[in-house]
Amino acid sequence: MNMDDWIPEPEAPPPHTLQPLVPEARWTSTRLAGQLLADSQAFYTDWTALQGQPPYAVYHYADAAALYDILESGRIWASDLLYLAGSREADFARDLVRDHIRQRWNRGDALLNEFCGRAEAALDPIAWQRSIFAACFCENGDALAQWRAYAGPRGGYAVGLRTRALDAVSGRFRPAALRRIIYDPERQDALTSALLDRAIIALRAAGGSDAVETVLEFLVDHVVELVACFKHPAFREDQEWRLLLVADTAYPGESLSQVRFRRAGGHIVPYMELDVSAHAAKGTSPIAEVICGPLERAELSARAIQLLLKKRAIAGARVRSSELALR
Repeated sequence: MNMDDWIPEPEAPPPHTLQPLVPEARWTSTRLAGQLLADSQAFYTDWTALQGQPPYAVYHYADAAALYDILESGRIWASDLLYLAGSREADFARDLVRDHIRQRWNRGDALLNEFCGRAEAALDPIAWQRSIFAACFCENGDALAQWRAYAGPRGGYAVGLRTRALDAVSGRFRPAALRRIIYDPERQDALTSALLDRAIIALRAAGGSDAVETVLEFLVDHVVELVACFKHPAFREDQEWRLLLVADTAYPGESLSQVRFRRAGGHIVPYMELDVSAHAAKGTSPIAEVICGPLERAELSARAIQLLLKKRAIAGARVRSSELALR
């Protein structure tokens, strides 16, 4: 396909309020459900505004072997978030939430102190009876830092997926959700503070320590979003988006049956496969384009990718070479 023929679709209208990453919340059947549902709606209204409008496409950088697997299988891997970046990926948001909790200690308020004490442990992702699986993307399909990280001497590729088509992407039993990574400390603090304050107000209104467990369950279900989407501002240039799926892995069942395992960096890493085929997107492949990394004779890579796309009947995707140089 000639690259001049590839025209992005018009931008989509502003998104509807985001749906929760945790769809089956136990706290919705408790006596605090009315207040907490209103608090949840307020949180997701703020969260939707902060996420903003997704770009036309987001890009997954991969080496030749990984790209081949994606195009041949129509699947992309979403790894357990706790195992990304040397298992430190979730620590940033956890520490931020912990700092906000400690700011709310009050020696004269026994109920609040009980809540804060239990919240520090409950909001640690290591202790959760669920797993967050993430497939990582970049808003820029031709970023020098990404090529340096993923291309190397053997070459690399960036496969661009249409964000509007990702609404249909799922694991075997549950849909995935696209989220923007938030790097701005002020916005991180504001969202975290508002969430904790709403939870504490609901706890005080309930007026008893028996409500602590319910409010903590509410908090965990929403802190999942922060853990999945907050990163240190030093990583701002990554312009990262994530396709996320949260699965209850406490007991054997449908969710756990989806989990697979691979060896990486000395660890056994849990992951799930997300369907990015034309079948999942109701007849239209989510793949918008494939960009070949900055190597000599990149036209040979482009030719092979064009043939592979044709073989897999992936229509409407362009192939082009990077405009950058690694040197």
